[in-house]
Amino acid sequence: MSENLSTSRKEKNEDEVAAGLNTEGLNKSPQEVSESDARKDSLQSIENLDVAGKSSTRSLEKKDELIVGLNTEGLNEIPHEVTEADASKDILQSFESFQIIEGLSTSMSNEKEDDVNIADCSDDGMMELPQEVFETDTKRDKIQSAENFEIAEVFSTTVLPEKKSDEFPADLNAEGMMEISQKISERDVEKDTLHSLENLEVFQKLSTSVLQETGDDEITTDLNAEELNQIPQEVVEGDAKRDQLQSEENPEIAEKVSTHILHEVKHGEFMVKLNAKGLREIPQVVFEIQTLKYLHLNNNEIKTLHKNLGNLTNLEILSIEGNGLIELPPEISLLHKLRVLNISHNQISCLPKELSKLVNIKQLFVSHNNIEEFPAALEGLETLEILDLAINNLKTLPENMVSMKNLNVLNLDSNQILIFPKVLCYLPNLIKLSISGNLIQSLPKDIKELRRLQALSMNHNKLIFLPVQLFQLAKLQKLRLDDNKLEVLSDKVENLQKLRVLSLANNLFRNISENLCNCTMLERLILHGNQLTQLPNRMHRLKHLRELCISRNQMDNLDEQISRIKDLSIIEVSGNALTCIPVEIKNCMQIIKVDLSYNKLSQFPVGLCALVALKILNLSGNYISEIITEISFIENLEHLELSRNKLSSFSEHLCRLTKLIYLDLSENEINSIPKEVSNMKYLQVLLLYHNKFVSFPRELCALNSLQTLDLSENQIQCIPSDICNLQVIKDLNLSNSQLVSFPSEICHLSSLEKLKLCQINGLKLTKLPEELSKLTCLRELDISHNALKDIPEGIGELKHLVSLTANNNYISQLPKSVTSLSDLQQLNLSGNQLICLPSGLQHLQSLKDINFDGNPLIRPPEEVCKGKQLYTIVCYLESADERDGEILQKIFKIISGNVSFENFEFFCQKLQFNNAEIKSLENNRSLVLEEKILQALESWKSENQALTPAEMIDQLIRVLTMTGMHYLTNKVKALKLYTQSVKF
Repeated sequence: MSENLSTSRKEKNEDEVAAGLNTEGLNKSPQEVSESDARKDSLQSIENLDVAGKSSTRSLEKKDELIVGLNTEGLNEIPHEVTEADASKDILQSFESFQIIEGLSTSMSNEKEDDVNIADCSDDGMMELPQEVFETDTKRDKIQSAENFEIAEVFSTTVLPEKKSDEFPADLNAEGMMEISQKISERDVEKDTLHSLENLEVFQKLSTSVLQETGDDEITTDLNAEELNQIPQEVVEGDAKRDQLQSEENPEIAEKVSTHILHEVKHGEFMVKLNAKGLREIPQVVFEIQTLKYLHLNNNEIKTLHKNLGNLTNLEILSIEGNGLIELPPEISLLHKLRVLNISHNQISCLPKELSKLVNIKQLFVSHNNIEEFPAALEGLETLEILDLAINNLKTLPENMVSMKNLNVLNLDSNQILIFPKVLCYLPNLIKLSISGNLIQSLPKDIKELRRLQALSMNHNKLIFLPVQLFQLAKLQKLRLDDNKLEVLSDKVENLQKLRVLSLANNLFRNISENLCNCTMLERLILHGNQLTQLPNRMHRLKHLRELCISRNQMDNLDEQISRIKDLSIIEVSGNALTCIPVEIKNCMQIIKVDLSYNKLSQFPVGLCALVALKILNLSGNYISEIITEISFIENLEHLELSRNKLSSFSEHLCRLTKLIYLDLSENEINSIPKEVSNMKYLQVLLLYHNKFVSFPRELCALNSLQTLDLSENQIQCIPSDICNLQVIKDLNLSNSQLVSFPSEICHLSSLEKLKLCQINGLKLTKLPEELSKLTCLRELDISHNALKDIPEGIGELKHLVSLTANNNYISQLPKSVTSLSDLQQLNLSGNQLICLPSGLQHLQSLKDINFDGNPLIRPPEEVCKGKQLYTIVCYLESADERDGEILQKIFKIISGNVSFENFEFFCQKLQFNNAEIKSLENNRSLVLEEKILQALESWKSENQALTPAEMIDQLIRVLTMTGMHYLTNKVKALKLYTQSVKF
């Protein structure tokens, strides 16, 4: 049956297009497509399909809640807590209800452990809610207040008891993941099931037969362009099987519905995903799905919402992020079941008062808009738990905001707030607050009232001091105050006994209070970018410290007490003045990353060689001249940086690091490679730029896994033929070398994707080989700052080329084949000798970045190219071709009226006519001489269609010169010069 259905679909595809319901038809106007007629046809088909209706009613799922992801800049719906036993039970029930679906997978019981909620108030992980287990995090936060605000649905007030767990929940972004429980109402499930039965006919019209061609992983969809929604597998597989059966029994239904919609409405009854489809309005058919719960319309071009949105009374999640919305319609108040609304990244300046009628709303995301005053409609949303108003233009908050008693998470990053709003201190259930990127200079004493606050982020403000009341927040577990003007940390910090993360980067601290060492639960301490000369004397008391970042301070030694912190896994001390590292650091056996770059180390730290767990080591920017033998004991090392040191050789001891993947030895004094380098079988990246090589090291050709090789800024003069052994090489940089000519050996590297031969300080190349066309995988080519006069025609064979940089050469003409580079996005030909650009640039539809500055352009003139807009250039060239075509016809008439009978035969010979063709023209008595010449010219034109009209004119001038008709030649030249001098 499925084969017949597939054949039927193909045969009737033309009917769908004719009905205006194809992919392109989504945005057509009513004049082009009658939606009512389409709907009528679909209903007529449904009336003849009662059997399908009966079979469909048995396939409705029992679950009421779906797991949905809602964040590009931050939106996540919390999954329901479903045990494996419950999941298995639901699967068995599905089998009993669907005897016909014998292939239903039972893999749903293996729920992913990471199906958890992600939420933060900024990139620094502000969003965090209680959970029993703290998930470890080895990633250092890079705080950017104006960045992502990923967030998840949290407990309602009745599900938020004050927990006394000693373990702090994992962060809701890169620091970890959150799991929140929410019970499912069986009464609601039964109600939704009945509602689905009543609306069955509507869903039949949206038959999702295309599911036969997609996997189950496609059914789980996202509410943005990046994240994946998590939908219970029993719902996914049950609906998928049911929809397949419906479409097999009722193939006529699919004929009446847009193929585009069928592909996107994968869960007709529950969810519609139409992200990034270029929509300018919501398809009317969506408003007919009465039981729709989840509607995703992110990243389209929808400027207004139709009033029919109010018909979707069962909608629970609506995401319209990244459109161009200016306002919301009043009808949004009819969405009484709406729980999550995402309208981030739009142009909304105010919210309608009707929004206050959304009595079930829990999450509201309004970041990246133009809101200047706190919307009054929000003050009545007492059920709201998560509110994101980041990156707007708010200056103050109203006192009435205190009525938002259930607010757990609030993001006010990157606004224009001058004074910390006291009203925030009286939100009793506030757990996470992020107010980074504002202009706040101080905190009020009332801050102590936030007794349930667990995470506070105030990065990028103008704080000068911290009130002691801040340290009365006994439940505070994460405190981020980066990029302020703080100088002193109060001794009262010891009151924060649950503190796990403290980030004070980029302030003015000269020392840190000894009492900080009493915060024994501390796991991450970020102090880089201050003026510290030493650490507190009792640092060893921080037994749980995993990450210590003290880069860019003024420290000249590292106290050996660090070795007593056994759980330490990351230590960053770059940009200080350390001259040695205590050997006792060898006791920190859990360390996986050490950054000691840009200090004053003259010897390789011996203590590091005992760290068997170490994977990443950065010693760049020191004074190390020798690699010690003991380095081979770091057997798990994968990433090693030793650039900008005093190394005179590539040590054989490095070759014993057989697990090394990344090695940077650039900016040293190395001139040779040991043959033992072949032992580094896993090495993928090798950086050797700015050393003392005079020839390409043949030993490197034995590195079979090498993908990136940088030998720029050396004195290399030739390339060995053995380079072809680098069969997986992707990125090769030989810039600023002493190569006499372009090395043809490179053209045998078929895997090469990026080639750089920029010769600003090297020997200039004068010619590119035709063999360059063999690099069919090439995506980036940089041949700038050479002495090239042309680019070979074979450049057109590089079909995957994305970037071509050829500025500062002597190129006078581009090959026509360049117009076949359909993937080209960046083209830099500035500083050359181009006079005209080839026609056909309109075929470069991916081209975004173009630069023709510094060329003596005539066609088009420099002022046309100055705007660097492809459309403008193409329009000019098309107009120029049209004009040149008209000029060519005028020249034809001039020539046909001025070639004498005596010169006719010789003229035709120069046009490459054979004797037979000439005799045929001469013997044609139906034509006068002028008509014969004109016919000969038209025939010559058709034989040279590869030439542009301008090129044909130049060719004709040469022909006339060879025939000795100087008067006619001068006349044609004069016409050409005149037309070139006239701008249009």
